[in-house]
Amino acid sequence: MNLEPFYRGNLPHIQPLGGTFFVTYNLEGCIPNKVFKRWELEYEQRYREIIQQFPNPKKEIEKLYKLEFAKRDKYLDAQSHQDFCLKKNNVAQAVRDSLHFWDNKRLELYAYSIMPNHVHVVFRLFGDSEIKKPFYLQEITHSIKRHSAKECNKLLNLEGQFWQHESYDRLVRDSGELRRILIYILQNPVKAGLCKEMRDWKWSYLKEKYNDIW
Repeated sequence: MNLEPFYRGNLPHIQPLGGTFFVTYNLEGCIPNKVFKRWELEYEQRYREIIQQFPNPKKEIEKLYKLEFAKRDKYLDAQSHQDFCLKKNNVAQAVRDSLHFWDNKRLELYAYSIMPNHVHVVFRLFGDSEIKKPFYLQEITHSIKRHSAKECNKLLNLEGQFWQHESYDRLVRDSGELRRILIYILQNPVKAGLCKEMRDWKWSYLKEKYNDIW
């Protein structure tokens, strides 16, 4: 399996071709840059402490990464009832179209939820045994965000940054974790008080082979 490192802040991540990823990105300004910077500094400080304190730090780093995501998602969900542009049907549809664009071409799309101010999506990248020129994670996410930003700005008669640069991404390790993540993102609109049942949220999608989750 091919690997290539990329960086979030100063920390390297691995993005295997053929890997399954859970990605979250949000509207520009929903999380102030000063908050992001504070979180990043706190993360890096705690990361260094873990490396120094634990001879085998893998589990502690895993906990730290999950805590960072939970902090981010809680912050975004707390704003869900505000008047964000992703509540507009035509804007949400443009985002949906961007998520489906590479499905069955460069990736296998498993699920997503388009929330009022952020997006959760899970997909598997195609590997070099499946297509001639596979994409790495940052290439796919950049393409999805760039295309949807262009279309949404056009619909809203706006210019400039649409999505916040920083995204959360996680390599999904196994089928059990995948199912837990699928349930989590489909439950997100329910947890945020936007609907009563997972199926009620118009802007969620689940690949048919996982329909038992509904």
